[in-house]
Amino acid sequence: MKVEGVTCIIPVKDRRRMVLRAIESAMNQTRTVDEVIVVDDGSRDGTAREVASTFPQVRLLRISGLGPGGARNAGAKAAWGGVLMFLDSDDRWLPGHVEALLEGIEQGFNVCYGVTRTWDRTGGTGFLVPEPGQGVHGHCLDALLQWCFLVPSSVAVTKQAFERAGGFGPGRLGEDWMFFLALGRDHPFFFKDEIITHRLLHRGSLCRLEDSVGQITGLLCRVRSFAGSYPSIGHRHAERILRAMELAKEKGAEWKTVQDWFTAMKREGLV
Repeated sequence: MKVEGVTCIIPVKDRRRMVLRAIESAMNQTRTVDEVIVVDDGSRDGTAREVASTFPQVRLLRISGLGPGGARNAGAKAAWGGVLMFLDSDDRWLPGHVEALLEGIEQGFNVCYGVTRTWDRTGGTGFLVPEPGQGVHGHCLDALLQWCFLVPSSVAVTKQAFERAGGFGPGRLGEDWMFFLALGRDHPFFFKDEIITHRLLHRGSLCRLEDSVGQITGLLCRVRSFAGSYPSIGHRHAERILRAMELAKEKGAEWKTVQDWFTAMKREGLV
């Protein structure tokens, strides 16, 4: 498949220092990004001003209150590139990120992802997403109904596939999972078993949980509803999702991050 331009989309709110490092990592690639769009979702700390002065070549969009999914969708709508790649403002791409994902695009895949290394400042640990040996290549819908094993900052998608999937969903938690489910419904995924992104988990991270029980059970309800649309595979997940909801009601108040949730699910054999 011929690549008709690569657009990097960076949503940000009140992270004027972190976002500069993110932009720099997108600029310093072994294979060039054709366009970088920073979507400022109502920052009040001077983020937009800092970005404009430090990187005048970057396209800056200003919106207000759409959240991470809505900000990514706004960037995608404005993008001219035929391939969209996403980078959260507190993450960094490694130098071979773009090259690794375009390998799959050029083979004809509409969705490509790689491995993310997460550094957890709150817990003092590190981990990989997906875990070693857990990446899925090809048809992923069944696996995605079990758990979201990829993150936006390590994904490339053709603009056509993005639009067909309807973009990211609303809300602060799980907007990416619902988007990946929609992509998995329509397309096989290319998996590059290589660390291409560094993600920082900190006190201000969006993957931290506030109202753990409410957030998680609400998200699982959406996943269960999606699974119900595909009886051929959805019935295998119905009971497991209900068990996951019960676990969240029992233990969810103790979980501070999505990784805490994942670890608890894994311990109970639910992922």
